[in-house]
Amino acid sequence: MLNNKENRFLIVGEVFTDVHLDLKDSVLRLGGIFHSARAFASMNINYAIAAIAPKYLYESIRAWGLKLDSQMTNIIGEIEGSPNLITIKDSAENGDQGYNDILREQSRITINCLELKKLIQEYNPTDIILYPGKYVVEDILTVLDKFKVKLHIDVQYEANYMKILNGKMDLETIIFSTSANLFKDNNSSVINLLNSPLINRSNAFLLKENRGGSRYYNTNNEAWYKAPAFKTDTIHSVGVGDCFNAIFLSIKKERSIESALKIASYVAMLYASTMDFEEFKELVSVLNFDEVDKFQGNQLSWEQRQKHHIYIAGPDFPDVDTRFIEEIYNSLNYHNFIPHRPVIENGIITGNEPEDIQIKAYQKDIDLLNQSSLLVAVILNDDPGTYVEIGWMAKSGKPVIIFDPYENVRNLFLKKTATFVTSSINEVIDLVFEILGKENAGPARQYDSLLLTSGGLDSTVLAYKLLSEGKKVLPVFFNYGQHFSDTEYDTLLEVLPRQLLSHVKVVNIIDIFKDSNSRMIKEPNLWVDDVTANDLYLPYRNLLFLSIASSIAQTLGIKDVYSAFINSNHAKEIDCSKEFFDQLSEMLVEYGSVQINMPFRELTKAEVIELGVKMKVPIAKTYSCQANSITPCGVCPNCVDRIKGFQVASSSFNNKVE
Repeated sequence: MLNNKENRFLIVGEVFTDVHLDLKDSVLRLGGIFHSARAFASMNINYAIAAIAPKYLYESIRAWGLKLDSQMTNIIGEIEGSPNLITIKDSAENGDQGYNDILREQSRITINCLELKKLIQEYNPTDIILYPGKYVVEDILTVLDKFKVKLHIDVQYEANYMKILNGKMDLETIIFSTSANLFKDNNSSVINLLNSPLINRSNAFLLKENRGGSRYYNTNNEAWYKAPAFKTDTIHSVGVGDCFNAIFLSIKKERSIESALKIASYVAMLYASTMDFEEFKELVSVLNFDEVDKFQGNQLSWEQRQKHHIYIAGPDFPDVDTRFIEEIYNSLNYHNFIPHRPVIENGIITGNEPEDIQIKAYQKDIDLLNQSSLLVAVILNDDPGTYVEIGWMAKSGKPVIIFDPYENVRNLFLKKTATFVTSSINEVIDLVFEILGKENAGPARQYDSLLLTSGGLDSTVLAYKLLSEGKKVLPVFFNYGQHFSDTEYDTLLEVLPRQLLSHVKVVNIIDIFKDSNSRMIKEPNLWVDDVTANDLYLPYRNLLFLSIASSIAQTLGIKDVYSAFINSNHAKEIDCSKEFFDQLSEMLVEYGSVQINMPFRELTKAEVIELGVKMKVPIAKTYSCQANSITPCGVCPNCVDRIKGFQVASSSFNNKVE
């Protein structure tokens, strides 16, 4: 790496002794501002150190400053009453790292303002990176106000960050992460940050989002820039953000903001992969920045994570040691996902409860599975419920991560059913980011078409047709309390094109029709009950489906909503006429951006069947009955249309349609 002599960085802040309790041999090393120092040294960047530390560290600070090629290493503050020693419980930051600054409250700090002033005069830095801490930050700012220098402040661990406003100089960059007080005090909202007095005082802010990437905002031109994070076998996450700061700030003058963010992210990943500085420096020295620009990483913003529910399967019972389940839950919650422990949320079912209570609990678990983006199964024993949930989620086409802490998973079928199997919590969290990050890698408008699906013949044929036309389809399934919902959904997952399975969106609206006497809600006994078309009527069902689908579409930026509706003599709903659909479509276009499309409306059932056969759609496996939840009845309107359609279509084929 070339040494840009025009840039000179001064790092100001405390030096700690980092103690990693969870790593082998309880690794100790200099922390605090030395994390940024290692990053600068790895890139041969001009920099100097202004350290605040207890006396017992002075010799080590000077020795390591020399080893890390610091051009000046000065002590500008003394800490008494505290060893400035931090213990770390979770080095990899799967969840809260459990920092403990030993005797922090007893510390007394004296800042040598003259020494700091002298250092700045002699070194003449172009940029200063300030890390507030236990010391009085106003003492430092009083000195800095006298110099023309670009000031970058990392407020990650500054409890009273508003004190920074007391300084007179303009701030170049405010730096923090999603775990900083500044972020939390703004309700963990990036939008709220834009109105923060501290942000308005700076030219830019840099938000680091852990394993989900980073964002940079230029307050002058109101432009956003972002970059992904990169996966590694994380040894530690301590000081990785400080490493990121140093790399980004030192190269953003020479490269685009996006490129600087990406390179900083990649170098920070290398820093997290080792405790050995020489190894780290060697890894950095062989980097080709232009190649790094081409690398693909994981990007999943703080806000996007709140859209992802994660189902934690496992024997979450009082008589089982559930510490691993709790750790997974806490880690996912720490990273702003929405994890679910179904046993805790929905209660324990022993089998002795009334049937309606059991059904209700079962349905709640099914709803959670439908709602969730992926499943994490914690294998603690041979719990049959866990295995069923794994199979159910896998069949739905959604990712399944098996966390096997005791390495007991040997069954071939189980291993091949899961998307990933691991015995490491760190890898579980990495995989969650990797899987969901890929799903969010594209823009919000990754779909251009929304299709109402049911596992029926017409909607299945339309799904194949849209894919053949190159459409990016979001399949939507409505659970409106129909007694045949399980059969419909299971059929949907069997007949839908494979590439659409992981994209199925289930919309639960069962409360709307729960009091209806319609035979679509209350299953009839076909041996006894005389069911007519009128008995299957649900008021405004089509209007409801299309309205909700259009709302989803407009929210996601999808312009086209598709329904496989076919004109039928058996359709009794008042919202089935051509006039109704035309008026609804006109209204949606006038007041929004959604167009309702019904390409099969003028086709007969036989013509749809013929199209399905030509496209090799598994039409024989589709399910259309509305009167029986298991076996087609053959007499309800849908079954009658289906039978007649096959009869007509069969006459136009030389071979029998199965």
